[in-house]
Amino acid sequence: MRALPLAVSCIGLLLVAGCADADRAEKVAPPTVRAGAALPTVQPPGAYAKEGWFGGADGLHARVAIRGVERQAAKSVLRYSVTSLDSSVKSVPFEIALLDVAGRRLYKPTGTTSGSGFAPGTTREMSADYPPIPATVQKVTAITPGTAGEFTGIPVNSVSTTPSAPGTPPSSSAPPSGSVPSSPSASSTPSVGAEPQVGAEPFMAGAPSPITTSPSATSSPPSSTPGGNPVDLYDIVEGENRTVSSSGSSVTVSLRSDALFESSSGKLSSRGKAVLGDLAQEIKAKAAGALAFDGHAGDAKLSGERAQAVLDEVKGKVGAGFTYAANGKQDGDGVDVTYQLKSSASGSVQPASFRVRDGQKVASRTAPFGAAKRRLEVKPFYRDGAYIVAVFDIVNEGPGTTPPDASYPNPSYPGGVFGAFSIQVPGKKDVYRAVRVGPSTPGRPTNYVDAGRAVFRTAVNEPVRGFVYLPAPPGNVTSVTFDAGPFGKVEKVPVS
Repeated sequence: MRALPLAVSCIGLLLVAGCADADRAEKVAPPTVRAGAALPTVQPPGAYAKEGWFGGADGLHARVAIRGVERQAAKSVLRYSVTSLDSSVKSVPFEIALLDVAGRRLYKPTGTTSGSGFAPGTTREMSADYPPIPATVQKVTAITPGTAGEFTGIPVNSVSTTPSAPGTPPSSSAPPSGSVPSSPSASSTPSVGAEPQVGAEPFMAGAPSPITTSPSATSSPPSSTPGGNPVDLYDIVEGENRTVSSSGSSVTVSLRSDALFESSSGKLSSRGKAVLGDLAQEIKAKAAGALAFDGHAGDAKLSGERAQAVLDEVKGKVGAGFTYAANGKQDGDGVDVTYQLKSSASGSVQPASFRVRDGQKVASRTAPFGAAKRRLEVKPFYRDGAYIVAVFDIVNEGPGTTPPDASYPNPSYPGGVFGAFSIQVPGKKDVYRAVRVGPSTPGRPTNYVDAGRAVFRTAVNEPVRGFVYLPAPPGNVTSVTFDAGPFGKVEKVPVS
């Protein structure tokens, strides 16, 4: 994820982590899907496989086959293979993130992640280590940095720990011995080039490693995204008077100043008191422990007065049983109220099964981008645990190639490659934005659960599959209105 870039520190993203044997992978054998294509390809035995383009604009064409996640004593291990379908040797560093879509957490690899010297027609067995995944989590979603996107329904199984193959350290990022031929000549190896940092690296904080067409002995540094590992995932829901950012354990309600106060003052309006009355009821029902009130205004004195006014009003309605703290900050506009949830139970949401292919196109929209045009082809959306997954292809209609750093940002949410995209329930006002990875940091781009960038192929008429995770609205929602930013709105997109 990131477009991160979008605003972001972004990755170029890529495939995943070091080599190891996959002898103990569970043999589940679902069918393969070719990302962006209608027909399945050959299915590697005992794996969940997809084909796509990885690592950046016109990067590595490959098939990724995931065999499962092993729950070991002090870690979890993802077993998978990468088969190059490309015509030249390419090196594409990348990491795969694992989502607990019921517990609303993201697991990052704990070691180095690199893919050096993928030779055409060869298959490399690989693995990546993660923090221990709780025994209550039976399935996860693997997020790959390419058009193959999300691999839902990957099983997490407990196995006895066995040593790595002789001479192969766990999660090594070096290619297997003999798997990398000598560097091809310029005439036989088209240049892919190092991509600018466009986009997206939803999970890594450092700059993306370049895509190269010759083997490299160096590996990428470990991910260093702030927020620990695993990282909480945050829903973002915009309402009429407020925006709510919530994880499985905490909630921040950002209230607009014009909904709370009389003009240019710290005095609550009658409307503001009604808004805070609703918030107080919410706090009574859901919150425990400390309540934090952060005022935001261009004037430090005014921001402090507003934070205190909201605290006093809420405290008068909520009463004892909580601790209260007010702070004024000389930035932004409004008041943020943060509380911890009484319970972080994941409820009854279920992870999606592995999806063989996307559904048939339900709508298309075309938009100009300078002299060029791009077409959005919307596929049916689906639920994966606590989320709705928006799925679509973006097709360059020309003239010219798509800029490798093209994205669809929202300035209010820097870092999301599809930040301009959102959903609404028909007839309702709340707007559901891309799921954020970790807490936000003022003034810095943030990671979101998306494809990591919007461009993996640049030529005219080449579809590029994209996806973005959005909070699932409450209830049994079977269709949504999809706001695709510059492409416009699409009504009645089905949700399965």
